[in-house]
Amino acid sequence: MIDISGSVPRFPKREIAAFARKVLVEADALVRLAARQRGSQVDLAIAFVNDAAMRNLNRKFRRKNKTTDVLTFPGDDPSHLGDIVISLDQARRQAREERHSLATEVRYLVLHGILHALGYDHETDNGEMNALELSLRAKVGLD
Repeated sequence: MIDISGSVPRFPKREIAAFARKVLVEADALVRLAARQRGSQVDLAIAFVNDAAMRNLNRKFRRKNKTTDVLTFPGDDPSHLGDIVISLDQARRQAREERHSLATEVRYLVLHGILHALGYDHETDNGEMNALELSLRAKVGLD
């Protein structure tokens, strides 16, 4: 199950959930491994917040007093893969900079957040997460 809170203009929750499911299907081996380690199916929550809320979360959990585009909190319940929090304000800025739609930027951030929920960390690995992210982007039509 994919639970979505908050909203994205012109990108319905059912479409966001469908995209997240598509990423999970394409990352099937990773998701099955996570499910096996957790002993059950994989559930995911995605929340859309503003910059102020994201800044507070980033300060509290990462000790960084600034907004960021996406934060992922791995699940602490065996049936829950994790929680992905996306700053809609930051996503809008990034979409404008990259000259694509807000929905496209949200898709990038959902995919990125799912990889973090699966245990990948681009800040500490040797490029594995980035390579996997690029591969998954192509598989889900984001290349």
